[in-house]
Amino acid sequence: MKKTPIQLFFIPFIIFFSQIPAVCQTTYSLYDLTQLAYKHSETIKIAQDDVYIAQQDKARALSVLIPRGTAYGTMKEYKDADIAAPDTLTLGIKLTQSFTLNGKELIALDVTTRTIEGKEFSLETIRSQYLLQVAQAYYNILSAQRYLEISQSDVNRLTTHRDAVKEKLSVGNVTKTDLYRAEAELSKSLTDLVRAENRVLKSKAGLHNLVEIEDDFNIQKEDISGIENYQSSLEDIQTYALKNRTEIKEAKKNLEIAEKTIKFEKSDYWPTLSLEAGYKEVDIKYNSSSMDTEDVYFTGELVFAFYDGGLRRAEIRQALAGQRKAKNALTLQEKTIILDSKISFLDYKTAQSALLNLQDELKFAQENYNAVQMQFKYGMADSIDMMDANTLLVTAQRRILDAKYIYYLSVLKILYTKGDLISFLFNQA
Repeated sequence: MKKTPIQLFFIPFIIFFSQIPAVCQTTYSLYDLTQLAYKHSETIKIAQDDVYIAQQDKARALSVLIPRGTAYGTMKEYKDADIAAPDTLTLGIKLTQSFTLNGKELIALDVTTRTIEGKEFSLETIRSQYLLQVAQAYYNILSAQRYLEISQSDVNRLTTHRDAVKEKLSVGNVTKTDLYRAEAELSKSLTDLVRAENRVLKSKAGLHNLVEIEDDFNIQKEDISGIENYQSSLEDIQTYALKNRTEIKEAKKNLEIAEKTIKFEKSDYWPTLSLEAGYKEVDIKYNSSSMDTEDVYFTGELVFAFYDGGLRRAEIRQALAGQRKAKNALTLQEKTIILDSKISFLDYKTAQSALLNLQDELKFAQENYNAVQMQFKYGMADSIDMMDANTLLVTAQRRILDAKYIYYLSVLKILYTKGDLISFLFNQA
């Protein structure tokens, strides 16, 4: 069969892209990708370091509650030692402890504990956001691969039709115009095939940028029955999200910290008690004599700052402003999640309805193509009818593919909005 110049132009591209699956060595499931994202994501690692830093802040706050032990020694030696300036050697150990009478140090320890919890919630939020991107990239590849299959089927159908037109032309049943139309449609389909191949590569590049994997890889299609059969109501989404979203938990924890911070700042109005207990040995030497002394002692000091130039008042006002800010942040976060719940639910219902309608469209388009193909075979339809039927079929296939992709993403967004995405992805093992 003689090929047109346009078809010959596309042959190298088709040969190149057809070799792509052969070099893909590793196949990843969605579960594998989420595990790798957990381990290698720089964004997640930064959040993990924030948790670690908060844990060290707690260790620092705890150290204040433990008495500090100190060993010390001093030596003084004069050229001419006498009673006024004897040589002395002092050695000792001591324990010191200082605390505010209202328990300011315990408040600080409580604040650091709550800060760790808040950072852990923030870490879970970042993990969920990152894994949502990974899941979206995964389904984007599945969609692109299915789009490629549709384009390949389109090429196969048009190639078969072009060959049938050639046979009819040889016996005079069709005109040259029909052959030109068939060749033009086939060339257009080959162009779409190359674009579909490029879409797969771009989708894989997007996933590769998110997860530390090889340049050449393949993905395993998961059992998507859990997504396809997913059911949820707006009330369920909102109630569950307001209860389980880590952003809400973090905002509530920040409010608790702000309230504790007020008590912490007010502690500066309380006296501070400093205690010291120790043992000291002193060796005193004169010109012709020496004396050793040993002492065990205990001292206490109570300090109260009655004037600081307005520093404590300013710090308390800052803490009160921080509390108001934390309350407003919590309210804003609740409003945002309620809005996200409505949007994700509406997107879900819209995608669900569109998918149901497009299934009928695809069914009728397939039946129409089969009928027109049969009519063309027996001379009851012309080449234009075949092209129209094929275009209708390809359009229906692509529309339902886009609808499925949008539907899958809407379910993922609902899972993310409810705070269930991580558990869902880890159950894909």
